[in-house]
Amino acid sequence: MRRFDLRSLHFDQSGETWRRLPVEVEPFVFGGLDYVARDGAADLLLTASRIGGSVTLVAEVEAQVTGPCQRCLGDADIAVCAHGVEYVQSGDSPLDEDAEAGYVAANVVDVERWVRDLIAEGLSGKLLCSEDCAGLCSTCGADLNADPDHRHEAAEAPAV
Repeated sequence: MRRFDLRSLHFDQSGETWRRLPVEVEPFVFGGLDYVARDGAADLLLTASRIGGSVTLVAEVEAQVTGPCQRCLGDADIAVCAHGVEYVQSGDSPLDEDAEAGYVAANVVDVERWVRDLIAEGLSGKLLCSEDCAGLCSTCGADLNADPDHRHEAAEAPAV
């Protein structure tokens, strides 16, 4: 799913409803490296609350993101949980391309873009295969996780 039409919602007496939606997530670049959501999708729990003609949308996103570890370049599998809120006023019109806008235009939510942005916001600054990843040797590029005792002989300084 890439878009969700708010007109398909049917509110109960409390003025609230929810939907669980699989949302397509395109591969993306983070820190100069390529990452993908597992199975190309994320799980979105979309809760809508209506007060008068306005609707408050709450997004709760869960995804598994895979790609290279930013220290050792091995495989990293990162769980991402993110949360976002979007407000829709009654009479919202199609988005003006030049205007800074949210994720809703003419009662249609761009869930693909919203979820992608929430995943990006939910990622930590470093995507690692494990918290204690030792990385690569700065001299020869050896994986220090595979060889924790890896060392190089200190080069002797030339005599003066």
